[in-house]
Amino acid sequence: MKTTWFWLIIVSIVTVVFTTGCYADGGRVTAKDVLKQNSEADIIQYNNGNVYSNVTELEWFQDEKSKYTKKKLVGKVIKQTQSSFWFKDLYATKLPEGTNVFSTDDDDVKLSFILIVEHDGEDLYYMRLLEG
Repeated sequence: MKTTWFWLIIVSIVTVVFTTGCYADGGRVTAKDVLKQNSEADIIQYNNGNVYSNVTELEWFQDEKSKYTKKKLVGKVIKQTQSSFWFKDLYATKLPEGTNVFSTDDDDVKLSFILIVEHDGEDLYYMRLLEG
């Protein structure tokens, strides 16, 4: 039951962020915006401040998973932190330091809408949060 509530909260936060937009950073969703809404959010930042949220277990994403495969290692998590201040690229809130992060785009890894990370022997999917 706790897991259901957790994902319900995550989906709600992502929805709010998508629909309201965030203008603190030129319209870009920031780690600070996300963590202000949900201090327990599972996010990672990559490519000049783009924030990605874990969508692995979301029901609507289950049929989408098979469309994405790991293409290129783009880095490793540098730091695990819950602090939204000075949240930098390859910082994550739940992933431990050293976790491999992969793009899902062959042509330009910086355009990846989905990142895949390897954690505890499984692949986790993180979707880029976009302004509203």
